[in-house]
Amino acid sequence: MNAIGGIRDPFVINWPKKIVGKGELRHQFVHACDLTPTLLELIGIESPPTIAGCRQMPLEGESFARSITDASAPSKSSPQYFEMFGHRGLWQAGWKAVAFHPPGTPFENNRWELFHLDQDFSETNDLATKEPERLGRMIATWWEEAEKHNVLPLDDRFGPRFAENAARFHGARHHFVFHHGMGHVPTDVAPDVRSRSYTIEFEIDEAGANGVLIAHGDATSGYSLYVKDGHLVHDLNIGGSHQVVHSNRKVPSGARRLGVHVERLLRKEPPAKGSRTGVTEYTLLIDGEPAGTLQTQLGFHTLISWSGLDIGRDRGSPVSHYEAPFEFEGRLLRVTVTMHNDQKLDGDAVGNAQMARQ
Repeated sequence: MNAIGGIRDPFVINWPKKIVGKGELRHQFVHACDLTPTLLELIGIESPPTIAGCRQMPLEGESFARSITDASAPSKSSPQYFEMFGHRGLWQAGWKAVAFHPPGTPFENNRWELFHLDQDFSETNDLATKEPERLGRMIATWWEEAEKHNVLPLDDRFGPRFAENAARFHGARHHFVFHHGMGHVPTDVAPDVRSRSYTIEFEIDEAGANGVLIAHGDATSGYSLYVKDGHLVHDLNIGGSHQVVHSNRKVPSGARRLGVHVERLLRKEPPAKGSRTGVTEYTLLIDGEPAGTLQTQLGFHTLISWSGLDIGRDRGSPVSHYEAPFEFEGRLLRVTVTMHNDQKLDGDAVGNAQMARQ
């Protein structure tokens, strides 16, 4: 099967107990939004109207379960819209209309193209001038679908949208609480410590125990706070370059709180063109008292890591200089992350990183 959104992507499905066919090909049009309705149909349940008392948005897609067992089954009957930064498209009944949008230009000036995908899957023969009425109907349908699915108003900004989305994702939340044994927390919902000051503090009941307290990321990028050989250690790993600070004393047997405070230090004078924007200071904390400091121009300005966060262990490739998972030997009672309200993100840089991720 193919999902078309400017490109054709392979989709592989395997379910020995439910799907008899093996090694067969399908050529119906399928979009990512059609997957959930298909799975619901295959397992025989309907989408719940509410979950935990919260009314659910209606599913946009259409099940393609019929084409799994019947190679001749038709593609979805509903049109499928596309939109990204003002670029627009519509698939409908084997036809596709698309409009490229140069950022900052009037949307009404964009030229639409038309392709008959059933005969021209590589989209090389633009039929816009030969089929103007069909194209007009499809453009009108695009606007109808866009309004129905809350695509409007169109917004072709790039950097500002990514910066706004990052600020909006966690809302006003600046305080997180974790506990020992928590599972892996994906980066998208982990504390966003990029380009900001923050404090992480752990309440423990066994000082002197070695192991990872918190680790976000992997061997390529991330940060880790851990105890090794009796010393508290923080590692800022930027692309495999390690900025490490060790506590200037061993963790005493009576200690009950361990942590790190990260402070963005503002420049008194404007930075030179092409230089970094400032210095970040990492201060280790033992029972709230400073226990070692590191200043560096490196930091998480754009991203932390595509890998997520762990509490009490490092599940993936190790962020720092230890053998994973390096599980904490003591007992963590509580982990608090407090983020200061001084985050300033470069939306263009964040956007480019997110697009590279895709």
